[in-house]
Order: sequence, then C-alpha cells, then structure tokens
Amino acid sequence: MRGTPTRPGSLLLVLTLFSGAITTLSAQTAEPPMAGMHMAFTSTRPGTTGDTARALQVVERLRAAIAPYESLEAAEAAGYRSRKEPEMVKGARLLHVGKRMGHRRETRPFDPASPQALLYRRDGDGQFRLAGAMYVAPPSAILDDLDAMIPLSVAHWHRHLNVCIAGNRKSFRRIPKATTAEACEVAGGRFRAESRYMVHVITTAGDDLAQAFPQGRNEM
Repeated sequence: MRGTPTRPGSLLLVLTLFSGAITTLSAQTAEPPMAGMHMAFTSTRPGTTGDTARALQVVERLRAAIAPYESLEAAEAAGYRSRKEPEMVKGARLLHVGKRMGHRRETRPFDPASPQALLYRRDGDGQFRLAGAMYVAPPSAILDDLDAMIPLSVAHWHRHLNVCIAGNRKSFRRIPKATTAEACEVAGGRFRAESRYMVHVITTAGDDLAQAFPQGRNEM
C-alpha cells in the first residue's frame, strides 16, 4: 500500500503542531479525513515477528541515545529548544523540544539514535521528565517508507491537517479555529494543509510496544 507524499514544509513548523488542542482520528483510518479534522493516523498493517524485533530495536537504541537528557536542563544545554510560547509552557503537560536541522540532515537514512525532538512529561511535582522522543519523516515519505523505518504494524505514524501557525522562528502558536487557508490568512497566520508524518516513541514504557508507540496525544 502506497500513500500520497506529504507536502514539503519547515521542520520548525512540524515541531510546533502540538501547541494546541487537537482532534484525533482512529489509528485504523485509511481514507482522508473530512475538512476541519486536525490529525490523521496511518492504518495498522498485519504484523510479523520481524516487525516486533525491529520495533524493539528502535526503542532500545533510542533509549540509550537520549539517556543523557533525563532533565530538561540537560537537553537545553545540548541545543534542544521548545517552540511553544513561554506562557504555554507553564501549563503544558507534555513538552516537545527540538533542534533545527538542515535539509542535508533530513535526507540521511533513518537513524533511531537521532530523533528530531525529545518528549518531556510533567510529573507530580511539576517538573518535566524525559518520556521519549519523536521522529519526523522526510517530506516525500510514503507509507512504505514509514514501514521501513518503524513497522506500521506497531507504530502509529500521524500527520496534522489544516493547521494555521502564527509567530516567528523562535516561538510559534497554533490558531485552532483557522482551519482553512482563507481563515488563516485573515488571522495573520501561515496555513499548511498537511504536515510531514511523525511518530512518538515512549522510552519509559520498557519493552511494552503498545505503550512505547501510543496511538494519540491523550495517551502520552
């Protein structure tokens, strides 16, 4: 099964698409969602023992690679930054911090040890703790490409649709009500009909792949 290539877009934009509330679709969605929907997931393919082994290898390599960034301060010292506005960070339950990467980096082969963003979850004492990471697929990636990186029988790759973003390179925010190009222009934002494909991997879930590859934002 082959999908339609995503439209090229800024990686900085991709890393800010989690700033507002989003509507999720089922992980089994195979048809394009209706206008106004903000997220769509890849369909789940039949799995094999080889898929399980590959997915576990990704989790293990990623866990080892991001271990030095247990604290948000360590990630920031290494050059990772949040694209959320400061006021939004204060109330955030989950925080994405990423590095700006050039086109040359984005066209390299998939490397489980080099995620585009780290994921931090706020714990009971209000501090952010490392939870995992996020991979972003190249702009031209189709379903078979995603499956070659992390099996579609295990991972729930997703992309954001009809998104309006305002702000600058250092700080972005979503305009959730502007779900058309016209409405986004009126609101002073930049519209994207679809983002690149991306996937979350939770490294604190051990070897439980169902928990390591959550289906939606609310499961994070």
